[in-house]
This record gives sequence, structure tokens and C-alpha cells, in this order.
Amino acid sequence: MFVHRLWTLAFPFLVEISKASQLENIKSLLDIEDNVLPNLNISQNNSNAVQILGGVDALSFYEYTGQQNFTKEIGPETSSHGLVYYSNNTYIQLEDASDDTRIDKITPFGVDSFILSGSGTINNISVGNQILYNLSTLSMTPIFNQSLGAVQTVLADNSSIYFGGNFSYNNGFMTGYSALIWDSISNTTQLLPFGGFGENSSVNSIVKLNNDNILFAGQFYTLDDPSALISSSNNGTNSTSSLNATTLELGQRIPLRYASWDSQGSTTFASDSLVCPNTNEDAWLYPDTSGSLVCNLPYEVSPTKIRLYNSQSSDSEISVFQILTDPSSSIMNLTYLDPLSGELKNCDEFCPLYSRATLLSASQNVSSSMDMITFIDNNKTDVKWTSDFQDFAFVNELPVSSLKFVALNSYGGSVGLSGLELYQDTFSTYANDSLNEYGCSALTNDSSSSTLSSNDWYNGLTGESYIAAKYVPDQNEPIPRVKFYPNIIHPGHYTINMYTPGCLQDNTCSARGIVNVTMWNQQNNTIMKTYLIYQNNDNLKYDQIYSGYLDFSPEIVLEYVSGIYTTNTATVVVADQVNVITVSLDAFNTLSDSSNAKKETLLNGILQYQKSNFTSTRLNETKVGNTTLNLFPVKNYPKNSSLYADIYDNKLVIGGVSNRISIVDLNDDFEVTSSKNQTIQGDVHGITKTNQGLLIFGDILSSNNQSAVFLFNGSFENVFNQSRTVNSALNISLANNDFIVLDNDYVVNASSNALIRNSSSFSLSLWAAGNNGDGDVLFSGAVSHMQYGNLNGSVRFLNENEIEPLNLEGGIVPYLGAYLNESATAYAYEVDSLNKIYFSNEVYPSWNWSSGITQMLYADNQTLLAVSAGSSTTAELSIFDLRNLTMIANETLGSNARINALVNFEKNCSMLVGGDFQMTEPNCTGLCLYNYESKTWSTFLNNTIFGEITQLSFTNSSELIISGLFETKEYQSIRLGSFNLTNSTMIPLLSGSEGKLNSFTVTEDSIVAWNDTSLFIYRNQEWNITSLPGNDSSISSVSAIYTDIESNTLNKRGINNVNNGSILLLNGNFNISQYGYLQSMLFDFQKWTPYFISETTNTSNYNPIIFINRDVSTEFNSQSPLANVNITVTIPQSTSSQPPSSSASSESKSKSKKKKIGRGFVVLIGLALALGTVSVLGIAGVILAYVFKDPEGDYKPIKPRIDENEMLDTVPPEKLMKFV
Repeated sequence: MFVHRLWTLAFPFLVEISKASQLENIKSLLDIEDNVLPNLNISQNNSNAVQILGGVDALSFYEYTGQQNFTKEIGPETSSHGLVYYSNNTYIQLEDASDDTRIDKITPFGVDSFILSGSGTINNISVGNQILYNLSTLSMTPIFNQSLGAVQTVLADNSSIYFGGNFSYNNGFMTGYSALIWDSISNTTQLLPFGGFGENSSVNSIVKLNNDNILFAGQFYTLDDPSALISSSNNGTNSTSSLNATTLELGQRIPLRYASWDSQGSTTFASDSLVCPNTNEDAWLYPDTSGSLVCNLPYEVSPTKIRLYNSQSSDSEISVFQILTDPSSSIMNLTYLDPLSGELKNCDEFCPLYSRATLLSASQNVSSSMDMITFIDNNKTDVKWTSDFQDFAFVNELPVSSLKFVALNSYGGSVGLSGLELYQDTFSTYANDSLNEYGCSALTNDSSSSTLSSNDWYNGLTGESYIAAKYVPDQNEPIPRVKFYPNIIHPGHYTINMYTPGCLQDNTCSARGIVNVTMWNQQNNTIMKTYLIYQNNDNLKYDQIYSGYLDFSPEIVLEYVSGIYTTNTATVVVADQVNVITVSLDAFNTLSDSSNAKKETLLNGILQYQKSNFTSTRLNETKVGNTTLNLFPVKNYPKNSSLYADIYDNKLVIGGVSNRISIVDLNDDFEVTSSKNQTIQGDVHGITKTNQGLLIFGDILSSNNQSAVFLFNGSFENVFNQSRTVNSALNISLANNDFIVLDNDYVVNASSNALIRNSSSFSLSLWAAGNNGDGDVLFSGAVSHMQYGNLNGSVRFLNENEIEPLNLEGGIVPYLGAYLNESATAYAYEVDSLNKIYFSNEVYPSWNWSSGITQMLYADNQTLLAVSAGSSTTAELSIFDLRNLTMIANETLGSNARINALVNFEKNCSMLVGGDFQMTEPNCTGLCLYNYESKTWSTFLNNTIFGEITQLSFTNSSELIISGLFETKEYQSIRLGSFNLTNSTMIPLLSGSEGKLNSFTVTEDSIVAWNDTSLFIYRNQEWNITSLPGNDSSISSVSAIYTDIESNTLNKRGINNVNNGSILLLNGNFNISQYGYLQSMLFDFQKWTPYFISETTNTSNYNPIIFINRDVSTEFNSQSPLANVNITVTIPQSTSSQPPSSSASSESKSKSKKKKIGRGFVVLIGLALALGTVSVLGIAGVILAYVFKDPEGDYKPIKPRIDENEMLDTVPPEKLMKFV
């Protein structure tokens, strides 16, 4: 009952909220239309009293296209890894994804976007690259050019997005671990100022404390730049080095993007990966214990060191190597810092390369990060090592055009490298900007660049790095110009040279000209230096354009001034490179001062990152200090703890290991003022923020040793107990209900803590969800949401789009109904394999049938109820007197018989039975007359109407409409016919060999018949066949809903005015591509409208049907006596009267408080209705007598038709309709 209370009662009365800003936009982009229902004038108290019987369990009125995607209960076959949008009771499938795609996190960003984190792909875009999903355009953009791996937390801080998890990212200069920043405005990626949190770390939570402070929680104890943890005082001067010693590069990495490689014999070689190392994969593998790799440089350089990343596989790690270069054709002498001894050593022919395991062990045993770096050549070259690589400096600085790396031995059976980098001690910025590109994500130090004017620049000589352009003044060409942007990172003294290639080698001396070189301070847009340079030098030269102090990156502009020789009309302008040489860095002053007393801040899973500490220009500013917040987990949790954290009501909640949850009070400066612990059993695996507070989950045991999930909202509350560990907890709000989803397995209502199990009315699969606070919810998963659930098998309509359960006493689930009077209805239901009848005034008669009840007919004047029942092998007819609940008659037809229709001739006490059966005595085929007074069977018109009868109905007391597939002596293959009881004349209305009609209904201006797939409509004096929309659609029943109840008279209405006529309500199964699978459609004789989707109960053996609970007695009861002419009376074929079933008890189960239908009350109602009927029939008789007379004043039997069309043209069906 919980789900029913939640969804069926709350949903229809939800307060209308403003639609989210993106809902209507998304509808427009995806062509989603609202489904507007016509005014059906349905009410539980009028003649449009609509009910659904037969086992309906859940129902949704169709409100918008695409709704069908969210109405089928989730099963193993359901795709649940795509993206779904929800707002204002509307679900929209935005993207599909395969089962191997997993979105783990959805983070709102801005007013119209979300960030998707996870694995797999959506629309061929890697989710691991982090996707920016824009709702305004429904577009997806990858944020990074590589997959981050396991992202566990994302924080959107204005335009800066922080990513945390267990991953590494190489920016071309260094590798950072577990954290990364994306700037959405510049669309750039950067590591944190301290890099990250070291190898084998993870970040579980990122919490914004204020605009300047961000809290990182996870499993870490250091930073990628450990110097940020060091504070020092120099004899009381409080001077602190601003030099990031372990990540500083005194030289520039040489771009190798356009180098050519000789890797002959290698089994694996990827040059892009080699020069942009990924420590988790090999870029070069050679299948032997020795091998070589040759790098042919695009131009000649003078490298100062080489950095080598050994193979990530222990079987292919290199143990010994050597380096050979050209044009010197010699083995190079190298210098390296030994990780084991900490000493500076030299090698040449046999240089050692340590394994990854050795480097990792050594890095964990150093007393300080300064033990992993040294500086040589008067602090011009840095030589260092980490757990990933080793540096080897060239003792002799020689020009190199080609370098050969030779692996001499291996720790295993093959040799390989994850990366190889070359460095030089100058910063070169090339005019040809492609030479500045590294071929990988190079940021920060490696971001030197250049721009060119729009002249026709071309490459100089092959093997050279310069470019050139021919310029003729006054030809409407732009002035040749090159802008260089060398990147200066560390404040210090520098020398800057401008290189100019010689003119002899390209034979342009007579065409060279004069250029101006200007150096700009970009901070204040002022000129620092300016020079004129003549470019007619025979050989390569450089001009010093600056020498001095720099603490910013300048802009250097080279621009054409004039030609040198007046005889030349065209000038050749050349541009090569700007070269920056480091003279000294400010930070070395404090780094080399041995009197500094250094102190390292200890970390244990919590870092308070204050952004302003890393942007301050003061050298004595502490980057990461021993704040009380940083020290709290150091003092209170075991070393190397994995912690989670979040803020609730200015309280910091920390959870992890050691059987506790810490509640920390902070002041305005984020200093810990107090704390207390909540003792738990087990470990915390996560903290999720919900609308009710913080959800804390993991391997936590409650007092009864079941897994517990706690909600903290100032105090702790247990919201879940199950015998399992909880690894994921998500919060989502749908239809004004707040849900908590645990491990995508359990759904808990956050308000009541009640567990919600998937059902036909509501089911949910959820991997990730995000809510932007403006009503836009985006989630990865699947949902099935029916507006009404737990309907208990039957419902009644309160209006055209509102229902409620019928809720009959005793939980009865009826599958068939019959109107008795305004206060009583008869319902057929099944219980314990027996079929029974219940009266809605709480009367339980004792009758029962072993087979299902197929028809119920009530004769009000006689207070008589006729019931047919049957199975695939037999059929029964039972007739009861409701005045005393006694059986009048009971007949069993032969085998393979089925009763489909009943009409009653009250004056004759006879029931005309139609169906699919064969009697021999009397000779009846599909149509036979039963006298329930004499309990005898007789033929109807001597069996001159025979076949399969599906429906019988009176249009007036003397006109009987018959459907099915039957014949007379005159006509064959009649599908719909009208039989005049007065003169025994049959008028075929529809004929043909297309098969039987299932049934029909007569509205006030139409005849509507149907088979499984089509409607046959006579309207406006013509027949039309209307096929059902969609594929594999089928009709169960058709009911006419009068849209103007007050005008429901015998007067004919305007045919085209739907509001003053009727609408057809179809029940069945309709498969329409635009709407999906529906169980009901509306048809106003012009267009189809989807009506509702329903699900059946698992316990019902019957399909849901539409039951119009109104008086239809005139359609199935005739007051006219049936003439005995040509009627053969015979001895009944069946046995004498017996109870409907001898196998079931006949005792009444009525309780003392239940009332039987009293004789007096029934007689009074019957008398009143009889008087009304007589009045109506009197008026109708006058009208019909006029309409149905022919010009000669009497009826004549119609001659046999020549063909079907002639038959239809000859017999206008309007002569048969009661309203004409």
C-alpha cells in the first residue's frame, strides 16, 4: 500500500510548479508534444460512468510523446546506462548507452550544463575524458583529451572545476596525481599549484569552504611538490624558498613531435606516447634483452640531459644502456644522481637504469625531497629522479642531429621504455609555431608560442627551423610580422637572443632587408627594448635584445621595416627563433642557504588548500601550513587513512576508518574549535549530500549486526538496515518525492525511510544523478513511473484523467460487470478457481461456476439476471430471480460451445442465445431460443439464421442488430445485419469474406462495428473502414462516450461537432511507433488520441476491459412479444435444471451485516423504470413508424444482392438507427 499512497494519491494533486528553464527548450529540440485530451464528460455519477475491470494494477494517462519509454517495469532487458532528463513530471530520454558504459557521477555546472564522469562512451565520446553536457543545445563536449580513469568527486567553483579521484595527468612538464583543474572560460587544464597528492593516492571528497579555501579529503600523505609542505626560517628572517625544487626544470624540453624514428625490429612503438610519457604503458618494446632506437631530430640542437622512463613491465625493464649521437659519432659521457647512494656519478658505455620497484622503494626512504635532485654547471642544469624516471646529463654539450639509444641488458626477457625526453638549457621559441608543439598536453612551462601575419610564409631550407616571406611594399599586402611569446616562470635574471639564419645557404643575400625587434612588457603595455636588425648576414647569427631581470613573460615582435638594396622590388624577410638563457634564479638564494631551519607539514587524508597562499608574491608566504584542520586527521586517525568529508550546517563531517565519524566545529577562519566522535562499527565508504542532510554509508554495522546507513542532519538517524555493505548512495527527487538509492539495488523514501520495491507502478535503476536546483534533474539509469499504482485490479474514473481504485469489499477483483440500478451493480470475479458474482450493495449470492463468466444480462422489469459461462470445451446458461436470489434455470450446451451474446424477450420469457455452437435437437447453429419458463430450447426462425454470432442488440423493440459471420437462405457471409422481428426480414449491412466482426455499438449518429484490427463506421450516409494506427494493434472493446450528457436524446446531432456527439473509447493493445504500447485510444471519428497505458496484475487470469456502468437494458431487452410463427418448439437438448456447478458449495457467504436485494425495493425500481420505458417506447414508436415505412407504406423483403457494393448502396443503414 505504500507505493500506492505515494504515487496514486500524491501525484494527481501535486501543486503546479514553474517548468524548469530547460524543459520546454528540450521538448522543442526533440519535437516532444503534449497530448491534449478532449473533454469526455466522464463522471462516476452519469451515463459515462467508466470503470476498468479485469486485473489492472497500474495506469498512466498519456500526457506527452515519449512517455511510453517510462511506463514499463524495469527488467533484466532494460537499458539503464543512458541519460534521462526529468522536470515537472516529465521524463525524456536524452542519450542511449551500451551496458559497458558507466556514468558514475553527474555534477551540475552553471544554469544549463552537467559534467559526466565515468567510463565507456556516449555517442562515441569517452566518458572517461569527462563530458560537458549542455541542455540548451543537447550537445556533448569532452573536457580533457585523455581519460582520467576513476573520478570520485567533482567540485564546480565558479569557472574552475576540480576533479578528484585515483588518476594521473601529465601536462607535458610533470605528472600530477589524483587532482586536476579545468578552467571553463579559457578551456585549459592545469594541475594544482602543488601538482597533486603523490603516487598511489586518491581524492574522495572536494569541499568548498569559501571562495579562498577548498578542502581535499582522501588517502594521501604528501604532495607532488613536497616543497609546498616545507616552511623555513633563516635566522629569524622567516625567509621561505619559492622554488619548487623537485618539479623545477632549468632547461626546456625539446619538442620531438616532428622527429623521425628508426625502431626496426620492435614489437611495439608509438612515438606520440614515447615523447608524451604515460607511466602506465610502454611506448617502445624490443623482443630481446638488447635493442636500439634511433631519433632523427628535425633540426640540430645541443641537449643538456635526457630523461628516461623505464618500462612499466618488470619483464621488459632495461638495466644497462648507452647513448650515441651524430654528427660526433661517439658514445656520450653522462652524469646522474644515484637513487641508492644519493651520490652524483658518471657513466658512458654502461649506464645503469633502475627498475620501477627500486625507484619506488628509494623514493619512500628519502629523508627529504631535496635528496632526489641536484644542480650542476653552476645551477644551469638540474639532475633528478622520481619513482617514474631518471635524468642523465650530458657532460659535453655537443650539437646533435641524431641520437641513438642502445639498451644493453634487461631485468627480464625484453627491453622497453615508457618515455624518452630531451632537454636543453635554453628556452627556444620558434617563429614556426609547429616547432613549439610537443605533440601532447604541454601547459605551464611549455606554453611558449608565436603568431604570424597573414603573409605567404614558407619553410626555409630543409633541415632548418626558420621560415621566410617575400614582401613587396604598396601591394595591399600586410606587413610581415612575427610575435614571440617566451614563457618565463621563475623570477630571475635572463638573457634573450634573436637568431637570424644566414643568407648564403639559401642564396637570398641580395633580397634580405631590415627588421625591427621590439620587446614589450605585457603587464603594463610598455616597450622595454627595441632594435633594428639587418638580416643580410652570411651565416647564422644572434643579436642580444635583452639582458636583465624578469618576473613575467614578455612579448617580442619582429616586423619588416624596409629593404636594404633599392634595386630590389621584393624583400625576403626571415624569422627563426628567440632564445632565452637563464642566468640566475631568485629562489636559489634561499635554496642554497644551509642555515635554513626547515619544517614539513604533515598530512593524513585532509588538505586545506588556500588559493591565495599560492598566488602571493611574498617569498616568506607559507603555502601549506600546520593548520588545525590539516592536523586534525594526523592526530585522530591512523596513518594513511582513506577519509571522506562534507559540510552540513557549518559542521565538518569526517568519516573513514577506526570506527568513528567525526563532527568538527570550525570558526570563521576554519580553525577547529571543537569536535566529537560518533562511534560506529566498521568503516565509512562515502558521504553523500541529500536534501535531508548528509548520508553516511559503508561497511557499517548497526546494533543488530546489520549493515547501516546513517543520515546526519545535526543528529544521527539510521535510515537503512540490510545484511550487506553499501558502497554507493545517491539522492534524487522525482515527482515531489525524495529518494535514496543504495548500490542501485535498494530505493528508500527519504521522508519515511520506507523501502520501495520495484513494481509495475514505480521502478528505478540509478547509477548517477545531478540536480541543478532550477528543476532540471539529469540521471543515468532507467525509471518506470505510472501515475497510479496498486490499483488492486479495478478502478473507476472520477473524470477523464483521474481515477481511483474501485476497492470492492473483501479485495474482490472483478473482471465483468452489469448495471442493475443506480445503487447496485453485479460483478463477476474469481476466487479459489471458482467464478462468482458479487453485488455492490454487499450481497454475496452462493452461486459459482468452474468456468469464467462471459456474459451478464439484467432484465429490470423481471428482476432477472442471465449469466453465461464457458471455457474452451463447454458453455453454461444460468438465469436467476434477484428478488429472492433463486435460480430459475440452468443449461449446459454441448462440447466446444461458446455463448457470446444474449437478448431477452420479456413477453415470451425467452432468451435468444448467440455464439459459436451447434445443436441437433433443436437444430440450431450459433443462434437458438431458450424459454426459461418452460425450460425448453427452440430454433429461431427454423434455424434460417445460422453461423457464428458475436453480438446481439436491439435498436428498438422490433429491430435486432446481429454481428458475427452468418448466413440466411438469401444471403451469405453476413458480418453485420439487421433483423426485423415484425416481418422476419433480414437486411445485411456488411458482408464479405474478410472474416467475422467481433462486435458493434450504435451511437446517436453512427454505427460502429469492429474486428481485431479495424473499425467499420457508418456515418454521414456512408461506410468507412478505419484501420488501427501502428503495427500489431488489436481491439478488445469499443465504447461510446457521450460528450454532451444532457443532450443524450433521440434527436440527431451535427455530425462534425465532436463536442455535441460521442467519442469512441477503445480498449485493447495498440502498438504505435510515436506512442509505444497503449491499452486505450480515443477516436473522435476524425483523429486518434492516445488515452492511457496500463499494467495488469500478476494474479489475474483476465485481461482488463472497459465497463460503462450505465443502464443498457433497452439494448438487450425487448418488450415486444415474439411471434410464434415458424418457430419450432422442441424438447431441450440439455438436461433439466441444475446448479451452475456441482463442484462448488452453494452456501451463501453473506455476512449478517450485508443486505440482500429486497423484494419491495426491486419491485419499486422495476415499476418506475418500466413506466419510463413505456413512455419512451411510445414516443419512439411513432417516430420509427414514420421513418421505417417505405414509399409504398409497407416493408418488402429485399431481394438477394448481386454484389456487396450493390447491397450496401441499396440498404441505407440510417433506416435502422433509433435516432433518425
